Amino acid sequence: MGMAIRRSLAAVASILMAVGLAGTARAQSTTASAPVTLRVGVTADLDTDNVWALSGGSDWTVATSEYDMLMKFSSEDLTAAPSLATGCDHNDDYTRWTCTLRDGLRWSDGQPLTSEDVAFSYRFVIDNKIPQYKSYFPNDPVFTTPNATTLVWSTKEPTFGTSTPPWAYIVPEHVWAPYDGKELKEIRAVGQTPAVASGPFILTSWTPGQGWVMERNQYYWGPTPALDRIEYHVYTNPEAMVTALKNGEIDAADGLEPALINSVTNAPNVAVQKVVSDWWLNLAFNFGGQPGSDYTPMPALHDLDVRTAIEMAIDKNAIVNKVYQGAANTGDTIVRPASAFWHLDIPADQEFPYDPTAAQQLLDEAGYRDTNNDGIREDPNTGQPLTMTIPASSDTTGAVQSGELIVGFLKKIGISVDLKPATDAKMNDYWGHGNFDAYIWYWSGDPDPNYQLFVFTSEQCGYYSDGCWQDKHFDDLYEQQRTMMDQTARQQVVQEAQLYQYEQVPGVVLAYPNWLEAYRTDRFTGWIGAPGPNGYLLPTYNYDPWISLKPMTGASSSASSGLPAWIWLVAAAAVAGIVVIVVMRSRRTGVDEA
Repeated sequence: MGMAIRRSLAAVASILMAVGLAGTARAQSTTASAPVTLRVGVTADLDTDNVWALSGGSDWTVATSEYDMLMKFSSEDLTAAPSLATGCDHNDDYTRWTCTLRDGLRWSDGQPLTSEDVAFSYRFVIDNKIPQYKSYFPNDPVFTTPNATTLVWSTKEPTFGTSTPPWAYIVPEHVWAPYDGKELKEIRAVGQTPAVASGPFILTSWTPGQGWVMERNQYYWGPTPALDRIEYHVYTNPEAMVTALKNGEIDAADGLEPALINSVTNAPNVAVQKVVSDWWLNLAFNFGGQPGSDYTPMPALHDLDVRTAIEMAIDKNAIVNKVYQGAANTGDTIVRPASAFWHLDIPADQEFPYDPTAAQQLLDEAGYRDTNNDGIREDPNTGQPLTMTIPASSDTTGAVQSGELIVGFLKKIGISVDLKPATDAKMNDYWGHGNFDAYIWYWSGDPDPNYQLFVFTSEQCGYYSDGCWQDKHFDDLYEQQRTMMDQTARQQVVQEAQLYQYEQVPGVVLAYPNWLEAYRTDRFTGWIGAPGPNGYLLPTYNYDPWISLKPMTGASSSASSGLPAWIWLVAAAAVAGIVVIVVMRSRRTGVDEA
């Protein structure tokens, strides 16, 4: 955003007076009892404020701060821990779970929160087929509420129940009952600013492209946070976010670009957190079939030889070293390394090698040849050139840069790529309409592998499936593992599913990057990682940091004290009679253009 300022010398006195008054007013305001405000910089805006439509990482961060789960993920190891419920017990055959809620729970509007709200929330997910959450409720569960603080979860077959725990937020029945049974599109269109929720902070304002504000919930059931207010500021320029952190304009930064680590690491009063990888960068192929889509993805993608050749042509080590500056590991399977018990690290002798020459030979033998010598192979069945439209999320760290490398990798084997950087909002459009051949985005998931396997099942076409890959054998493996109570036996099936999916190449797991956060060490104390010391400091699995953070003695609760330097520069330039153009710190002022 640029601003041209042209002032005559006659206006100098007014400018300097305004500057002086502003400084005085600001000094006075910081001596008063100001709310304790945490300011967080992010590179991804919200896509939605609706708990049933969550998509991008920022959406989940807000929902996790606002809404409680019945049982939460512990900060130590992500096992089930007390939340709205103090605990849940199962019967001998795991077909009934009985949960006890806390006394005196209330929603942010003051209404009582009871076991009926929990039962309603779970039924709402099941009856309305909410795709993000439905996999947590297999075997046709029945929920009963003997009293206001007791929930009974019953099934005919054994179920994990609350032990995983289910990552499904509890919502108020008195708010959402009117939408029960409506079309999913209508449910997801309901605005929720401000929301009615039970967590420690409530979303109270959102200016798309600029940021959002969360304020403390006076009816929160847990310890009273020291924070009164959390302000999120959206930056389209990662360097501007880092500068703001170093200058003290924000207190924490989420999702740093790896290339900027060095510029932060040695900055005074700034610490960097390299989060253990619980997400992966994904090149997902589109097989078509999304409801209502009239786009036909590149037909050759249905050929396993083509998909395998693409996998073999991609230099994952180059992505790790050039894009993530070594703050990542090469990818292979769809269950992230953070879920160490479940993750399958493909044995070296079963991995697809990086071998562009072998990839070219594979395409040659399958009949994909460059018949007109333009550098692009043609499909022997359709005659179409192997040209792919590949959107890449500009809101996902490393996605666009990885895409730029992939353009070159695939060019070497005769496949042309039209790379289209896009915001997450635009990525959602591509995803929903199915008008792409492949895309570069990310997946994360739960500590338990069920959800991550679930999104690759056939029934998720048109919902959470990347590109409508449909495979009965994979579906059968998913169904088999989801009701196995012997975790060692289940591990074998989960890893079999990972290996099968890897061999079928519905996409390419490019890398397991470390998520990068940074915070000022002179503002707040009490940062808690989840899981463990090397985990996320900002809410991802739970909102514990919002409860533990406390302002340091003598630290200002404002973003900065005094006036920004650019104001004094403008004044000085005006005194000199110079025509000045002040380029404000880069921040979105409207919806991103993809």
